[in-house]
Amino acid sequence: MQNSLHFTTFDPLRDAPEFCQLCGKRPSLFHFELAIQKLTENCRKKGFCCHICATRLVRTLERSESRQWSAEAAALKADDFDTAEFHERLESLRSVLDPK
Repeated sequence: MQNSLHFTTFDPLRDAPEFCQLCGKRPSLFHFELAIQKLTENCRKKGFCCHICATRLVRTLERSESRQWSAEAAALKADDFDTAEFHERLESLRSVLDPK
């Protein structure tokens, strides 16, 4: 399974809760579907979220992907493969998500 996060808009007059289903505080802006492979299980969530929780979901996806890339890099390094490309891509993604 590949990790994924999908956002879509929705008709606010039909089939949508007024408030975010993750925090319950702010109005729902997006419909989301999150699928993440954890160490021992697959995690799937879907529902409606606000803009703050949408950002949190993106960071959740980034953390999960970072953990998987680290595990892959460690396995390659153990086999004496060059892992520089993995680290460059990871830093590139982090700079997009966390510009300074």
